[in-house]
Amino acid sequence: MVQIVVTFLVAVIIIYLSYFCSKYLGKAANLNRSSRYMRLLDQILVGQDRYLAIVQIGIKYFLVGIASGQVNVLSELQEEDLIQIAMPEKAPGIEGNFKEVLEKWKSFGKRGK
Repeated sequence: MVQIVVTFLVAVIIIYLSYFCSKYLGKAANLNRSSRYMRLLDQILVGQDRYLAIVQIGIKYFLVGIASGQVNVLSELQEEDLIQIAMPEKAPGIEGNFKEVLEKWKSFGKRGK
């Protein structure tokens, strides 16, 4: 019985220490990623291991293509080229449509009985 309790406590301590270490290492990695002269503004996945990114270096902006083992500057952008795209809004009444479909399935199930 004592051995089970000790094993459980050791497991809890190991889990806590791994959480603490990963949290500390994560903060350290974020500090190393920050730069005083460059900033990643946005990126989008366009294929397997292929990204498009907008990078700010000083007062200039660049569109960069990133693939495995390769980074290419595609073009230099002007600040007025950077227009924030609005996130798509939910389709109106989508909750109602789901409710209607659910009711149809419920009524379909009742007919089958």
